[in-house]
Amino acid sequence: MTKKLEEIQKRHAQIKSLITSQEIFNQTQLVKALKQKGIKATQATLSRDLNELGVVRIPTASGLVYKLSTTGDENTLQNRIAEEILFVKGNENVIIVKTYPGRAQGVAVFLDRKSDLEILGTLAGDDTIIVIPQSVKKIKKIIEQIKITLGIK
Repeated sequence: MTKKLEEIQKRHAQIKSLITSQEIFNQTQLVKALKQKGIKATQATLSRDLNELGVVRIPTASGLVYKLSTTGDENTLQNRIAEEILFVKGNENVIIVKTYPGRAQGVAVFLDRKSDLEILGTLAGDDTIIVIPQSVKKIKKIIEQIKITLGIK
């Protein structure tokens, strides 16, 4: 095993340990917690790690916190995400998913991970997601898929 691979596995293990043992609200907090464990990581590296680990931000009474997404919790996650959606609409070219403020990025990551959706990808702001379909000819079908996937239908 290469040294780089060992470093990644060690960092991933620490990230999992930290987000399961305490409430981590943002990447800055996670960088500091990792540094205390002797692991240096940039924000770009953490973003990649969180994506690879399937980490999502879940609303709690304290605010949005990082949690590991597991397939067993898929329905719970879907129900939580459904609560974040205001509407899903489309025109001839793109689909817009409107969320509550601060929720768009987590919903976009959820959509991006769904391989059965016929989308090229998403672009998320604070409360709006632009969903780019594989084919504009299937916009209505994709809107329905998205609604089902997000649990809002």
